[in-house]
Amino acid sequence: MGTSGVTQRSDGRGRAGTRGWAKVRVNGRGVVTGWSSAAQQLLGYPADRVLGRAAVELLAGPQETAAHGAAPPPGAPESPAAAGSFGRGHRPEPASTAGAGAGEGGGEASAAGAGAREGAASGSASGLDAGAVSGLDAGAVLLRHRDGGLVACRMGIRAGAAEGPDAGWEVLLGPATAGPAPETELDKALLEALFSRSPLGLFVVDPELRLIRINPAAEGMQGLAVEEALGKRPGEAWPEFSADLAEQVMGQVLRTGRPVIGWEKHGRPPGDPDHEHVYSTSSFRLEDAGGRVLGVADAAIDVTERHRAQERLKLLAEGGARIGTSLEVMRTAQELAEVAVPRFADSMAVEVLEEVLAGEELFPGPVRPGAVLRRAASLASSPAQPAGVYADGEVSTYPPAAPSVDALNDLRPRLVDSVEADSAWVLRDPVRGPRILEDKIHSLMVVPLVAQDRVLGIATFYRWGAQGPFRDDDLTLATELAGRTAVCLDNTRRYLREINSLMALQRSLLPGELPHHHGVEVAHEYVHAGAGGDWVDVVPLSGARVALVAGSVPGRGVATAAAMGRLRAAVHTLSDLDLDPEELLARMDDLVRRLDGGDGPEEALGARRTDGSAEPAIPAALSAGAPVTGEEAGCTCLYLIYDPISQRCSAASAGHPAPAVAHPDGTVRILDVPAGAPLGRPGAPFRRAEAELPENAMLVLYTPGLLQARPGGAPETGAGTPGPPGRRQDERGHGDGGPAEATTRRADDEGRPDERASGRDTSAPEREEPDSADGPRAIAGEAAGKAAEAARARLLGALARAPGSVRETCRMLLEALVPAHPHEDAALLVARTHALGPGRVACWDLPSDPAVVSTARSLVTRQLSSWALDEAAFATELIASELVTNAIRYARAPVRLRLIRDHVLTCEVSDGSSTSPRLRHARTTDEGGRGLLLVAQCSERWGTRYTEDGKTIWAEQTVT
Repeated sequence: MGTSGVTQRSDGRGRAGTRGWAKVRVNGRGVVTGWSSAAQQLLGYPADRVLGRAAVELLAGPQETAAHGAAPPPGAPESPAAAGSFGRGHRPEPASTAGAGAGEGGGEASAAGAGAREGAASGSASGLDAGAVSGLDAGAVLLRHRDGGLVACRMGIRAGAAEGPDAGWEVLLGPATAGPAPETELDKALLEALFSRSPLGLFVVDPELRLIRINPAAEGMQGLAVEEALGKRPGEAWPEFSADLAEQVMGQVLRTGRPVIGWEKHGRPPGDPDHEHVYSTSSFRLEDAGGRVLGVADAAIDVTERHRAQERLKLLAEGGARIGTSLEVMRTAQELAEVAVPRFADSMAVEVLEEVLAGEELFPGPVRPGAVLRRAASLASSPAQPAGVYADGEVSTYPPAAPSVDALNDLRPRLVDSVEADSAWVLRDPVRGPRILEDKIHSLMVVPLVAQDRVLGIATFYRWGAQGPFRDDDLTLATELAGRTAVCLDNTRRYLREINSLMALQRSLLPGELPHHHGVEVAHEYVHAGAGGDWVDVVPLSGARVALVAGSVPGRGVATAAAMGRLRAAVHTLSDLDLDPEELLARMDDLVRRLDGGDGPEEALGARRTDGSAEPAIPAALSAGAPVTGEEAGCTCLYLIYDPISQRCSAASAGHPAPAVAHPDGTVRILDVPAGAPLGRPGAPFRRAEAELPENAMLVLYTPGLLQARPGGAPETGAGTPGPPGRRQDERGHGDGGPAEATTRRADDEGRPDERASGRDTSAPEREEPDSADGPRAIAGEAAGKAAEAARARLLGALARAPGSVRETCRMLLEALVPAHPHEDAALLVARTHALGPGRVACWDLPSDPAVVSTARSLVTRQLSSWALDEAAFATELIASELVTNAIRYARAPVRLRLIRDHVLTCEVSDGSSTSPRLRHARTTDEGGRGLLLVAQCSERWGTRYTEDGKTIWAEQTVT
């Protein structure tokens, strides 16, 4: 049967050839078992005339050959009887069914078959290579045609595909002009090309892993001559080319027979000794036709460029993931160094401009003359000596001719592929030059760090080791890494600028120094983490009282700091009205709602009710006080008033942690201050708590950031965080055996025109909600409660160890409670209470009689004389006279006159009326209406303070 091409079967054997060639199969007994249509066309015999007959009948005998005028093939037998052994491999008896002619022809076939077997066994040039197409070109022979003539044919013979005793031969027949058998020529051409002209490196080893053949491409890869390599194992011939791995893979292929595709080996070829090359290798086992293992063949190809491209992509991806993980200049620069060393460079250094470290503005274009560069990071692959010649943070300088200077001027990277020892810039650099020569640096790259056309610094990469000099593709990778770093550094610079602006604004809005007051000794501290919304304050009040304030605005940034400033100013303004703590917070809540856009959806969802009815359900986000960045809504505030005369304090909270107190006997506890909802959020009316404090008690007011979670810990909520509206959250003190006694009072609206105007009725009954909840909300609430309790325990534990000084206590609490790298702002205020003794206060109860006015003036004069304040007697007499007169004329009993000597001299007149006096300007013809005007003229400031049983009008004078 004929085919039109040469194909390869899975067992490595060939299939009959090309157009013009016929295929005949002969078994081991010389009988034709296969006859193709091409054979029928060539010799004219149909298959049924040939199959089952001796093949020798087709061969012409010597006489026919001589009559045809052709010489017999060389080595052809002379005896016709010998032809009976065609295809058997031995010399049998003449076939009984064959004629003389057939016997003669059989001798020639036997000689040809014997020659084929002998050639195949000897492995000569005319034989077959095992594992490939096995065939022998037997030259031209004469065959009998059906019409009686002779046909000159070329014949090729190879062993058949079958095995065992029936194994025979496959005979290829073609016209004498067809040339040699096609498979034979293809095999020879392929083998010659693979072992002479192929760009693939081919290595063949025997079962002992000793080299038996390599081609020129492999010889060039390894740099070892063929005659030197043959007979050696790979580990002996070229140990530096991943020899151990090569022998391991080859041994595995020999044992299992499974090829290993695409494993890599590394080495430095003689043609490029400065660079390591990577070769992709495939190994497969060699077997003969009988399955005997002959060895292993390796095919290798140089994939260095592809490998380097993959490594560059991997390094670039790693840089994108590792560079810029923090908003710190030094850390970002160090991350670039850690990515580059040692995989890309042997050492590197990063310098940045001072403006980047300071978070200042940069201008587009080249670096201005005189700009200061500071070392931000340096790293070397060798730990034998310091990574850089400059320490981190140290000023770094370059000589005028250095490549770095040129890169900073034109913003283009530089590749110095060969560093010469006598280069001018090396000799002129007294710091880097000796180190470059000492480390034998052979190449370097300088890449400016540029973002949005603004230079932030420069990165320098060095090589001195086995990686070889930098190349152009390395410069491309370095530029990509530097660009990523520059963007991160610019983000850090912008962040620092924002933080600096925030801190500047916050400092301008916060008190630089808290006011001095005889009633309390105070110290305060701030922790700045970029939020800007926390503050503490001390506000002097009338009657020698003092207000202590702590507050926190949710969010971060300049807008949050501005909102904090607005709220602090509002607290100061409302403090001048001498409001009780809960009343002041109610006014603050109204203000926040107006600033936040009015009583919109939140009022509809549930606001403070005035009729005492149950509040509607409130969404969790609103009840939790979700922070709104840069807005006052959701802020928390604690307002505490301390009276050094009565030694009592009153406090109210709008979602803020309650203060801690340490008594002189060592008892520490949390004041029981009812926690209302944050300002601007729906909730129950604010309530105040009152407590008596002994002298030298220590109050601690703080913002939630003081108790922020440390790294690795769970977030901690501040004490006093509000729960659902209507639920009272008490914060029990630890060690209540101290002399202080805490009581909770409800605001009384009697005589409170401000509460009536705001629409709040504090006498409304409070609705209690169940103390338990189902599902995840209960679990989350329980976890938050435990965290808050643990935070308060830490605070009280630290406060119990507090030293005597308020300043030292303030610092100790910060060190004990705030982590080294806080993520929240914190503000802390520590105040030690003092009492204002009877020697500084004088008080008289006066009858409601106009005649008592003169008595009041006399009492004032004698008291000021005892205090050695005679220079203030005239003004004080006038103030007391006018205030007592107004109380007797327009108010009702009881009337009380009080003088207080503190940092100012205060004159107070109290009465039983809640009517507020009004300052008016009398006309020239009016007989009265000038009393309060005289009081205002003779005092520094004056005002009205409402109490539960009336009001107090006071006036202050500065005394020396």
